[in-house]
Amino acid sequence: MGSRLPALTAIALTGLLCACAPAATVSRASPSPQATGCRSGPPEAGIHNPDRLQVLDSCKHAEGIAVDVAHEDDGDYHVWFHADPGYEYLLNPQNHFQAKPAMLAEITPDCAPSTNPPDAQSAARCPRSNLPIPKLGDHIAIDGPWVLDTDHGWREIHPVDSIQIR
Repeated sequence: MGSRLPALTAIALTGLLCACAPAATVSRASPSPQATGCRSGPPEAGIHNPDRLQVLDSCKHAEGIAVDVAHEDDGDYHVWFHADPGYEYLLNPQNHFQAKPAMLAEITPDCAPSTNPPDAQSAARCPRSNLPIPKLGDHIAIDGPWVLDTDHGWREIHPVDSIQIR
């Protein structure tokens, strides 16, 4: 048996490698727009008038229930959601929708990250986002820059880099 051990080991390793080889050759699909996490680069790249937003954290995760979804003139989708327990810390006293605590997430058009559109009308001419748009009552999980909207005083995720509808 002692002289056969190296040969048996080699046969076993060859069988193991062959069994694993098909999994290693499966092609990977391109990333889905629902992939989690934040994009690389400047957090406010590609959005109009970024000076109105103060970045609190370049990548934050939040979850909750969508309570309003509206398509805006600048091409954004405003998604107001009630934050799940554990995410309330992302809100401040200005965060409310219909007199209840809520957070805004903005799904923005896919403007070139190398530029920032000069105004809302220019942003509206950018291609529509490939991210899925939730419906009222959907449970969402989002990632993106956590910012203070200095025009309104509330905190929001802007832009949404990834969203999962659960």
